[in-house]
Amino acid sequence: SARPQTMQTGMGLLAHKGAMVPVAAAARLTLARSASAAAAASSSSSAVPPGAAPPSSSSGGGSTTTATTGGQKQSSATPPPPPPPHLTAAAHAGFASQPAMKTAAATQHQVTVSAETQDLSSSEYKNVDGLRYDDGRYATFVESIRDTIVPPERIITDAVRTYAYGTDASFYRLVPKIVVKVHNEDEVSQILVQANKHQTPVTFRAAGTSLSGQAVTDSVLMKLSHTGDHFRNYTIHGNGEQITVEPGLIGGEINRLLAAHRRTCGHEQQYKIGPDPSSIDSCMIGGIIANNSSGMCCGVSQNTYHTLKDMRIVLLDGAILDTADEASRASFMKSHAHLVSGVVDLATRIQADEELAALIRRKYSIKCTTGYSLNALVDFPPSDPIEIIKRLMIGSEGTLGFISRATINTVPEYDNKASAFVVFPTVKDGAGAASVLRKTTMVDAVELFDTASLRECEGNARMRELVPSIVGCDEGTTALLIECRGKDKAALDKRIAEVVRAIKEADHINVTGNDVEAYPFSEDKDVFSVYWDVRKGLIPIVGAARETGTSMLIEDVACDVDKLGDMMEDLIEMFKRHKYHDASCFGHALEGNLHLVFSQGFRNDEEIERYSQMMQELCEIVADKYGGSLKAEHSTGRNVAPFVEMEWGSKAYNLMWELKRLFDPQGILNPGVILNEDEDVHKKALKASPPADAIVDRCIECGFCESNCPSRDLSLTPRQRITVYREMSRLRAMDASELTVEDAQRLREFETNWTYNGEQTCAADGMCQEKCPVKINTGELIKTIRSRNLAEGHATELRAADFAARNWGTLDRLVPTGLGIATAAASVLGDGVLTSVSKALNNVSGGWVPVWNNYMPTGAKSAHFEVATNASSPAPAAAELPPVEAIYLMACPARTMGPARGDEGAGGRSVPQVLRSLADKADVDLKLMPNATSLCCGLAFSSRGLQAAAESKGDEMVDALVKATDNGRIPVVCDTSPCMAHIQMSAMAKSPSMQFLEPVEFTQRILAPRLDFSNPRNEPVAIHVPCSSKKLGKEAAFGDLVSKCCNGTAPVSSGIPCCGMAGDRGLRYPQLTASSLQHLKLPDNVKDGYSTSRTCEISLSNHSGKHFRSVLYLVDEVTTPKKSSSASA
Repeated sequence: SARPQTMQTGMGLLAHKGAMVPVAAAARLTLARSASAAAAASSSSSAVPPGAAPPSSSSGGGSTTTATTGGQKQSSATPPPPPPPHLTAAAHAGFASQPAMKTAAATQHQVTVSAETQDLSSSEYKNVDGLRYDDGRYATFVESIRDTIVPPERIITDAVRTYAYGTDASFYRLVPKIVVKVHNEDEVSQILVQANKHQTPVTFRAAGTSLSGQAVTDSVLMKLSHTGDHFRNYTIHGNGEQITVEPGLIGGEINRLLAAHRRTCGHEQQYKIGPDPSSIDSCMIGGIIANNSSGMCCGVSQNTYHTLKDMRIVLLDGAILDTADEASRASFMKSHAHLVSGVVDLATRIQADEELAALIRRKYSIKCTTGYSLNALVDFPPSDPIEIIKRLMIGSEGTLGFISRATINTVPEYDNKASAFVVFPTVKDGAGAASVLRKTTMVDAVELFDTASLRECEGNARMRELVPSIVGCDEGTTALLIECRGKDKAALDKRIAEVVRAIKEADHINVTGNDVEAYPFSEDKDVFSVYWDVRKGLIPIVGAARETGTSMLIEDVACDVDKLGDMMEDLIEMFKRHKYHDASCFGHALEGNLHLVFSQGFRNDEEIERYSQMMQELCEIVADKYGGSLKAEHSTGRNVAPFVEMEWGSKAYNLMWELKRLFDPQGILNPGVILNEDEDVHKKALKASPPADAIVDRCIECGFCESNCPSRDLSLTPRQRITVYREMSRLRAMDASELTVEDAQRLREFETNWTYNGEQTCAADGMCQEKCPVKINTGELIKTIRSRNLAEGHATELRAADFAARNWGTLDRLVPTGLGIATAAASVLGDGVLTSVSKALNNVSGGWVPVWNNYMPTGAKSAHFEVATNASSPAPAAAELPPVEAIYLMACPARTMGPARGDEGAGGRSVPQVLRSLADKADVDLKLMPNATSLCCGLAFSSRGLQAAAESKGDEMVDALVKATDNGRIPVVCDTSPCMAHIQMSAMAKSPSMQFLEPVEFTQRILAPRLDFSNPRNEPVAIHVPCSSKKLGKEAAFGDLVSKCCNGTAPVSSGIPCCGMAGDRGLRYPQLTASSLQHLKLPDNVKDGYSTSRTCEISLSNHSGKHFRSVLYLVDEVTTPKKSSSASA
């Protein structure tokens, strides 16, 4: 057949056989697809109210924690298998749009758009990507679920949010016509019934971190992520050996829950889930199960398939099978006898075919997620169809049903571990050593690095120090990162000795330097964390360095470990021939698993053709030459759907189609994923990556940032903001002659929707950067946009900011008085009256007036401090103690906002008064900045985009600090972490030697050595570490300090990455903090909480019902002066 041509559209690059479709026609195609649904169901703000589904239940003894929160490819003309006998003729015909095999007749489903004037809106609906035109079925579907199943605000049809929510981590772009935010199993069941009735295909979406295009659709997207507490129930059984979870929990979150269970219940052994993908702190357990994810250390034996115990499955007809419930199993065997008999028949036939059964066992001896989990049909007898069905669901990518709950057998997490980084002169040596270790030792993990990877490691100074032989390494040099674990020290030492001996005694294996003991195992976390951090950082390095306008691609292959060296050499040579000069090969060597990372543009036909040729050759090398897996752990998706038959052979491939039809005869469940008739689907609907802003152009849309975002349940996440902004930038950059009426209308809709969802509800705190693999701070983009917007026709706001900056001292002194008056009014009129009035003013002012709540601060009381002079002071006499002289930078929030009304624990004192008390007890000479009340770090202006005022105040503050600290000699202590972090960035440019101490560090370094913690609390308290402190790496120190104040009792963390307060933004947009803090769940025995940001404390108190205050209050409460303090000073 002819080479496919491509078209560039707002949704990315779409390839079609036939003529190229002009941009204008593509735009009309987009609008035609969504117009009917949009007219039928107008959407409103998608803010999600707090709520929780009932807790899971499961049997199990012991203590329990429950919470709501192949073969060669044969001829493509092979006829499709006959329909299963239980299907009616009509049902089978309805499945025609989900083709069976690559037959010549299948080309009737491919269309050629030959002219821009074609009436695309009247095109016939086909259940194929790009051809699911709305012929009225989507409007009917919406009507059938609106109000009766889900409320209108959870049915999304507007152009912006469908585009944003439709984005996943893959390099494919399909825009759903409808996004439905689902809250529970019952809703899923009812919606599937309607989707089946109206023939509207559905795709399930958890975190959207999958890489192969399995979580995108141009039909209906059922979104269970970012819906508050829904789908987040869990039950921990016994000592933690099992856990029952719902699909919306993040993998790393589950491990933290298991760790907390161990601490709370005092169990000896720590457990974790088996799969450990690199995205574990972002991906959700629903996706982990649906993709049969594995990872760096779990291998094959601890993946989802081998660690799953039971699950609840929602099938296409709405039926629910609970495999842990005998009554449910028995009922299902009767009600779905046709499905059960079909599964039994498949298992019987496969197990009777010795050659096919042997192929299946061989392929699953290594990592393999290509196609369906056929091992389920050989691992269990036909007499146990429920067990087979359960395992078939694993890795099925939402094409067979929805997994609403799962019980997982956890695995031990040993504290005793050690790692070594061993360098080899050639690929064959490194891969050969991995093979030896797999066969002859009980090693736990072996990660392989090629030369390109090692050259990236060279950029890490600590790596150069620990492994000097990687510096300037020759072409072909390879390394293995080896980890051993043991339940105790003796077991660990035994495994280490076993590994060292195996490499030493292996024939034909050379080690660089000829001595494996030159690369010692280290049990020091500070050492082995360096190794594992550089391993995890390899993918981001490629992503960060790629050319603007290109995407980062990750292919994922495996073969028998004995063949790994040969296959790796072939792949490296292939990348060189196709001119992928930035490609790296690394991965899980113990399982023969390689990740192939490279950049790729999809901007024109030539780039797509290069990708197509490379992909074809890659599949031939892996599947044909080495009999390997085209998808080892990232699942099939659309990416290798055309190559499933190449890997498995026609016999197994036909059986997979039979399996699909058993569960989904008409192709309603995620059609086109895993199995797809279109042999070019992997190079269609390719996601463009147009330049938008240098701040975010490196974004790879992985979604790792989303779990840190306070607006994720309310509006958009950082990934979604970037992808929407990219689309707006693309439309804005179009030449006027190219911009159609539809394009202009689309741009207007994007810009209108963006104001609230993209800009106003962004906290701009930068916590997204903490989880971003290429370290993008989307908040910086938003602040830049705010600044640009203000510069264009907002002279009044700019003049007001300038006035405030020049008169800051006067305004600063008015705030305590104003808060005092408001507090008095609330006492007389009631908080409800002030809340109602302030809400009305907030609405009228467009979000500029804060909304009152019960925990608003009173006016701060002043504290007396001696003002610092410019005179130099002598160094402290006692060299063994830290300096006892410091400059106090009194932040605006602390000097204006006192404790909340009714906060008895604060004793009516302001933060400066508490710090005065601590300084006196510790005999610390704490001097106030000159003109303190007139100074501001500029953060209050910067977060609003008022950059001129922010820079003016910031520069003023830095100049004052340079003088007051004797050019950085005297340390600066600030009572508010966000303010300190902000001014520190500006000050370090002028005085790199300047020392800044936020409250926790000031307490630990200067106060604690001079205080006795003689009156500790005997009950736990809550803590919330502000975003700025997290970014400064103070989270552990915060916990240690509070634990010391509480007689060794570990504090209860808020578990909130960012509260969404962002200065006063959370008061002006209270729905932002309400959305973020709906996840704040504190136990009843916690009476109060502590932080280091006064504004954050307001919101935390409001949403927890417990008073939060500065941690300095707690330190002052539990300490007394140390008698020797004055003498030592």
